[in-house]
Amino acid sequence: MSWQTYLLIGGLDDNMVGLIDAISAYLLLPLLLHPLSSSLSLSSLPSILPLQFAPQASAHPYITNMLSASILVSIIAIALQFFYALLRLKMTDMQKLRRMMKEVNDWRREYMDAIRKQDKDRIEKLRGKQEYINRLNMEVMQMNFRPMMVFMIPMLIIWWAVLPQVFGHTVAISPISLNIVGDLLPITCTKGMIVKDVNSITEEISKHAEAIQNPVIRDQVTSLAKEARELVDAGQYVTARDRILTAYSILNANLENKVQERVPSCIAENEVLLWAWYAIASIAFSGIVMKITRTEMSIN
Repeated sequence: MSWQTYLLIGGLDDNMVGLIDAISAYLLLPLLLHPLSSSLSLSSLPSILPLQFAPQASAHPYITNMLSASILVSIIAIALQFFYALLRLKMTDMQKLRRMMKEVNDWRREYMDAIRKQDKDRIEKLRGKQEYINRLNMEVMQMNFRPMMVFMIPMLIIWWAVLPQVFGHTVAISPISLNIVGDLLPITCTKGMIVKDVNSITEEISKHAEAIQNPVIRDQVTSLAKEARELVDAGQYVTARDRILTAYSILNANLENKVQERVPSCIAENEVLLWAWYAIASIAFSGIVMKITRTEMSIN
């Protein structure tokens, strides 16, 4: 029995199965494409996952107000939900999809009922239909996959090229930490994340400063980098960010090859990362969008 069938028996409809497939592919794709994929293990996931969810953001985003940013990202997420729903209506036979899902759901209910009643004859009879149900399930997943692939093209362009430049790394702030699974999939910022970012950036600045010929200016840049590390240890994240930007300004004014500016992902603990807020908004409004566009797949 396939894992999709187990999920169906457990009560998940095909929409959820398709969503889990998509998330699994999204998380595991960098492992498959990574040049060291043959030697990667689960311990590599925390260092690779941020590459998926945190594209290179601008050091000087256009929108810095948290309230405006959170509202605009929510609007974009809802607009993309409507776009995806329209794609499904155009590319998928929704009536056929619902009929197939109903058949799968009816089989699941009968199978669960037979197991509860220990009706061996019914269990064997339903197991004989399992291959057909699996084929239906695969066809449903393929029907959902086609509009998803078309949707991914504009979504990736917006996600990787537009949103990080417009909004930066974070777009909202939470009263509490939302990191349910810890560092494996950070949703809100932690002091450890900020310290790690600042240490990485200041090390890079100090390394580039070695190319400056004027020792006074070189020492000034190095001193600013050191001060930024001390400030972030003291919890003064905004001031540390300002020192980093000042160091970059002096550095680039004295180097022929300009260095790309980097800033810490966050300037406060519990700031919500861009990808996380986008996901929260998408999930929160997906049910409403599906009802409005009549693309919901509830068959209970």
